[in-house]
Amino acid sequence: MSIGSGAEAFLLFTKSTLVSWSRFPSLASFEREQFLQELKIYQTFAQNQPCPSIVQCFHFSERGFFLECMRDMSLSSRIQNNHTRDRQTMVVTSVEKYEPLQLQLQWMNDLAQAIGFLESLNLAHGDLRPENVLLDRDQLKLSDFDCTAQIGTKYEACLAPYGRILNHEESDQGECGTFGLLGPRTEQFALGSLFYLINYGFEVYGDRCLTDDAHDHGPRVVELLQDKKFPKLDGIPLIDRVIEKCWQNKYVKASDTAADTKTLLSEIDAMESKGTINTETDSWGLNMDQGYSHQDFLSEQKFCQDLEKQGLLEALAQGEPEEIV
Repeated sequence: MSIGSGAEAFLLFTKSTLVSWSRFPSLASFEREQFLQELKIYQTFAQNQPCPSIVQCFHFSERGFFLECMRDMSLSSRIQNNHTRDRQTMVVTSVEKYEPLQLQLQWMNDLAQAIGFLESLNLAHGDLRPENVLLDRDQLKLSDFDCTAQIGTKYEACLAPYGRILNHEESDQGECGTFGLLGPRTEQFALGSLFYLINYGFEVYGDRCLTDDAHDHGPRVVELLQDKKFPKLDGIPLIDRVIEKCWQNKYVKASDTAADTKTLLSEIDAMESKGTINTETDSWGLNMDQGYSHQDFLSEQKFCQDLEKQGLLEALAQGEPEEIV
C-alpha cells in the first residue's frame, strides 16, 4: 500500500486479524500540508455514516492516522498481473485473464458509490487512478484523500488517462489548457477511464503505440483526450454506454453515475438469468460484507487509541517502532 512521500508506515495486527496503518508526516512543508488536508477529510468522514467503498479510518489525531489495511494489492497491480507488455514499448500485447464480469460490475459500482458519497459531502477525490484503489481479495475500496477538496476547487492535475485537459470548445468548464475545477466532470471522466481499465484489461490507448518514439506516447494520449478522441468501445454495450457517458460528461452529478452503475448490475443479472450472458465468478465470491459493525469499529478504534497512548506515533517519528512492540 502506498502511503505517500515523507510518511513512515508500520504494520500492526489487531485482535480481529485486520491490520491498521499508522501515518506520520515528515516535517517538510509539502508533506505536512498534504497530511493536514487528508486529516481534514477524515474529520469530515467521522461526522457522517461510513461509506463501505472507502478505506475506513479507525482513529486519527494531529500526529497520524490508523487506517483499515487492504491486505492485497492496488487495482493497478491487479490489472497489470493479468496482462503482458512489450518491454520496449510498454504496449499491452495480450490480456491473459479478465476478471469475472460480475466482479467487474461490482468494482464499477463500488467506485461510483464512493464518489457519490464524496459528492454528498460537497467533495471531489481529485486523484482518481488505479494506484489509489485498493483490494482485499476481491473487495475494492477507494483510498488516499490528500488531494480531496471541495467541489469547485481548482483541479491541480491527475495524469492521463484519468485526468483530462480542457480544449478551446469547453470555455464553460474552465480555461483551455487547464484541468478546470473539481466536480462531476473531473470525477466522472476518471471513473470512465477506470471502468475502461477494469473491463478491457489495460489503460486507455495502452494496447497500442501512438508514436514512433515510445517516450512520446504519453503526451500523445494527453492530446487525444483533450480533443475528446477516445478508443473504440467494442465490449459489452451496456457497460460501454456508461464509459462513454462518463467520458462525454453526460452525468449531471456523480450520484447519477452511481445510480447508473447500480442499475447496470441489475440489468446484467437479468441477462444472466435469461442465459444471454455469463457472469461466472471466481472462488472468493462477491457477497462479502464491506463494512464494519458498530461494535467492531469501536473495538478497532480503542485498539488504535491504546497504541497511540503507548507512544507508537512518537516511535514512528523517530524511526524506532520496534521499541513498543
